[in-house]
Amino acid sequence: MYKLLLDADALIKLASCGALPKICEVCDCITTPEVERETVEEGKKKLYPDAEIIESLIKKGVIKIKKPTLNPKEAFNLDVGETSILHLSKELKCQFIVSDDQAFIKELERQEINFLVPADLLILLTRIRDIEPKETAKYTEKLKAYIRERDYIRLKTEIGG
Repeated sequence: MYKLLLDADALIKLASCGALPKICEVCDCITTPEVERETVEEGKKKLYPDAEIIESLIKKGVIKIKKPTLNPKEAFNLDVGETSILHLSKELKCQFIVSDDQAFIKELERQEINFLVPADLLILLTRIRDIEPKETAKYTEKLKAYIRERDYIRLKTEIGG
């Protein structure tokens, strides 16, 4: 079972395409209070449907909320949610951070931290048979509107679509 740290961008996209509950079944999913605030509290104020999905998974305990214990001074010129994920990644042993935020990805690359974009996570979980290809195909079509075209094409190619 993969241990994943998910930022707001990843949670929103994966909830919007319907894949987040399945991912939470097959992976250990973790986020921070800052990301929870951004995705759930702010999302519910704006009536975003993904906010209800994320909140439900947090209440069920399949998305765990962990706060970094250290209070480092570095902000990395990122939003508070991404900064909290980056700090928590230094404390936890996680295989991947999941994000589709380009500024955050550049910082992860700079620090040589393993990450996946949502499309790559779906490819990985399909390859190892945690998600069936037919299921991934459904998520892919719903995810299309939220991801870069090159990621969509790679995802379609990998799942045989």
